[in-house]
Amino acid sequence: MSKLFTITALKNLKQTGSLFRSSKKLANQLVKPLGADKKLTVVELGAGDGVITKPILDKIGINSCLHSFEINLSFIPKLKSIKDNRLTIHNTCVSNLSTIFAENKVDFVISCLPLANIEYAFKKQLIDDIKFILKEGGSFIQYQYTKKDQELLKANFLEAKTTLCIKNIPPAFIYNCQN
Repeated sequence: MSKLFTITALKNLKQTGSLFRSSKKLANQLVKPLGADKKLTVVELGAGDGVITKPILDKIGINSCLHSFEINLSFIPKLKSIKDNRLTIHNTCVSNLSTIFAENKVDFVISCLPLANIEYAFKKQLIDDIKFILKEGGSFIQYQYTKKDQELLKANFLEAKTTLCIKNIPPAFIYNCQN
């Protein structure tokens, strides 16, 4: 357990979505579709203290790149301690996705954002922006602790498969959505 994550979560649970950081098992399930066999552009939303960032970097190839978004300044020094030329840290709101990335340029978006805590209008715009930046056949991978947004995801993507990771506190539903 990360002391930094828990302290930060206690200050703003709505923003972090949980008191506990993601488990290694959850991280491994989130990055499972990634591969080192081709050049990938990956976007991570809500990087936190890097618990998912590191497994992403371990899974992608040397010519790939990872853009990690984190708005909470408490986590930025921890993310910056990850020394990897493939990593670009964005300390900005995810509402800027469609201005940072061109249409059809991203292979994977992996989101650790607490969607259930985000108001509908912002969430819908975020999904539209993700669809805009994803390549055809690209994947949006999101996890949640409830199925609250399952229908929203299914309505916005061609395919939305759901799996459950029980080895996480709390257990998490993982959505793998195809553009």
